Amino acid sequence: MLFDIAHIPFSRRGRFLTLSMMAVPGGNGEQALYLRFVAGGDERPSLGRLCRMDFLDASGNVTKPAFELAPERLVARGNGSEVEFVIGHGEQLHIRGAGCGVRFHLEGSRYDYVYRTPKGEPCLVAAVENVKFIPRADLGALDVTGSWQRDHSERVSFTFSGETAFEGSVDFFRTVPPEERPGTFDEASAGAQTDFAAWHRRMPAGILGQEEAHRLASYLLWANTVPAGGALTRPAIYMSKNHMINVWSWDNAFSALGVVGVDPALAFDQFAVIFDHQDASGLLPDYVNDRDVLFAFTKPPVHGWAVALIEAMQPGFLTAERKAYLKNAIGRQVDYWLRYARSSDDVLPCYFHGNDSGWDNSTFFAEGGPVMTPDLPVFLILACDVLATLLEDDQQRQQEWRAKAERLQALLFRDLWTGETFRARLTDDPGRELPDQNLIQFMPLLLGERLPRDMAQKLVARLVDGGFITEWGPATESPMSPLYEDDGYWRGPIWAPTTMLLWDGLQKQGELELSRSISEKFCSVALRSGMAENFAAVSGMGLRDRAFAWTSAVYILLAASLSKMKS
Repeated sequence: MLFDIAHIPFSRRGRFLTLSMMAVPGGNGEQALYLRFVAGGDERPSLGRLCRMDFLDASGNVTKPAFELAPERLVARGNGSEVEFVIGHGEQLHIRGAGCGVRFHLEGSRYDYVYRTPKGEPCLVAAVENVKFIPRADLGALDVTGSWQRDHSERVSFTFSGETAFEGSVDFFRTVPPEERPGTFDEASAGAQTDFAAWHRRMPAGILGQEEAHRLASYLLWANTVPAGGALTRPAIYMSKNHMINVWSWDNAFSALGVVGVDPALAFDQFAVIFDHQDASGLLPDYVNDRDVLFAFTKPPVHGWAVALIEAMQPGFLTAERKAYLKNAIGRQVDYWLRYARSSDDVLPCYFHGNDSGWDNSTFFAEGGPVMTPDLPVFLILACDVLATLLEDDQQRQQEWRAKAERLQALLFRDLWTGETFRARLTDDPGRELPDQNLIQFMPLLLGERLPRDMAQKLVARLVDGGFITEWGPATESPMSPLYEDDGYWRGPIWAPTTMLLWDGLQKQGELELSRSISEKFCSVALRSGMAENFAAVSGMGLRDRAFAWTSAVYILLAASLSKMKS
């Protein structure tokens, strides 16, 4: 069962409001359903946790229900009772039940409190989470508790219940309560169902027999979306509403690829929500959320590659306005790497930290940095090509970008080609041998016809013979490597972005059967283990966060490519 609340949060497009299973603090591994508000980023230990939820039987005793998750609702059932949750207009949670109750315990911070508004309604304030909420009962009883202690409230909770049935809502806000009262449960349910159905209907066709995986991928791209506000200049797709509640500056490119067929404006927003914070130097932040913009790291410049792929998939995506924006943004991005990430025009740019590469702890950063890797000049070459062919109207500027691409290509071949493969090297000690059983050496396949045929053939042979492609897809570190780890993050597991990049590189080299095999393997592992952050390369087990947006996006794209082949 892929739609499992144990791994998949319940939320809705354009909301921070989320219900998900989390570990109970001090509970020795005990899990509980939590009411959350996932604003503020993932550096907070709470991850937006507001209230632990208890489900009560008709006698008021705590029970352990079974959950049923669907895109538009979450249902908890047990001992003849049933509680349903839907998310309505704005940040409104609607609740309906029969023969039972549900209690929300505020588990918050030092200054949390509960008070009565001038209208006499109870209002709970989660101070550190920076959110307030008002529960209201339309049917049945609402019991709100809280003991005032000098400057805060303790043992704060609110409970919906009813001898026969109950119905109510919880309204979330930052400043003052919305003037518009929540609608009914049925209205909220119908709205959510209609919204997701329209979204899912526009998704590219999937693979026959993989309908649940396709629906889950579609749901996560829909549900992981949050509204503009604060540092989020536009609607954004978070990586997840479990733990990874940010937008990172290469994840956003894959999310854009996943939704461009459904909502081109949202796809463009995924680029712009990061580029809106671009430094004057051209440097992109590592991540953005509604509260923070982090520049301690950055991410690889995949955006030129992604824009070219999007325009190929959706001709006309590049309107005049979008061209003007991206020309400036991607041009400055390239110039950052060429000016600030190398010592002279005669050397390749480098990554200063593994996090900058996106492959955080990969083996090519085993000795620290800075490191010259083959993917970085490839991405910059592709960005220069996009600028010259799609984004620039000035012939002189086109020639300048082409010249930069040619120069980078010459340096890549001169400094990182060993005669058998492309190898990462330490910038300060390029003669030292770095581990070479990682997948990054194959990224030059993305150069297409730019890559000499003999180089391409050697890379493909090495890819096949080196044990990289397992039953479930391409491992970031070959299982044959002494440095391979089953759950080693970038030291072995299969990742969606690297799978997508390798698939596209093989397509560009005419290796259609191998690219098809990789897409089939990846779709199979997603069908088996859901849209996990990454997958164990040998077993196919889903690892880490199990509700990831870029995994969903890559699944949608690769499934669509397989569907077209079979039609």
